Amino acid sequence: MIIAIGGGEVALNETYEIDKFIVESSKKENPNFLFIPTASKDAPAYVKIIDKLYAGLGCKTDTLYLSNVEVDKDEVNQKIENADIIYVGGGNTQYMMKVWEEYGLDKALIKAYKSGKVLSGLSAGSICWFIAGHSDSEFIEGIEKPKPIWVKGLGIIPYLHCPHYDEPERVGFDDFYSGQLTNAIAIENQVAVVWDNYKMYVIKSNPNKNAYKLSWSDTGLNKEVLF
Repeated sequence: MIIAIGGGEVALNETYEIDKFIVESSKKENPNFLFIPTASKDAPAYVKIIDKLYAGLGCKTDTLYLSNVEVDKDEVNQKIENADIIYVGGGNTQYMMKVWEEYGLDKALIKAYKSGKVLSGLSAGSICWFIAGHSDSEFIEGIEKPKPIWVKGLGIIPYLHCPHYDEPERVGFDDFYSGQLTNAIAIENQVAVVWDNYKMYVIKSNPNKNAYKLSWSDTGLNKEVLF
């Protein structure tokens, strides 16, 4: 199962109902929870927020650090294997996917999905499960004349993806997506799409927010609300 969260301020409990669902989905009383904060370059404050939240929800928490440290690939695989729940944090998707490839974490996460673990994440941690996602990595890196880019994900969920769909920075996604042959899933903040054995449904921590399925045809852009 994958729970892909469009966005929301975790520190302000904006995703709390979704976080509870993630823990409950493990069907374990005290699940082993693994946080992967690669996209934020292992930001300590972010790790602290997630650790406190999920420990409070009854998890035994651990973190997989991959930035600015030497990590053994066997250790990476061991942490993935030990986890009941894996949560990928937000940040720079392009940087994250590059680091994952170096450590073979991309393959390890696909294996984790096939073995039935609960996979989840927010923003970059949502994009990673799709074929590719609308990323602001160039803005995060502060390059000259940045623009939104497609960043390739693991391809488990067979759609393109846009997180934070209700934020001003994502207003241009519909045009950015123009003419694509593959359908897209756009998720607003405080909403998650659950991918469960090829079934897809929506859960929310804010009933006024939505997720959408987008497609292009001869008549232009088609958009439907997901439930």
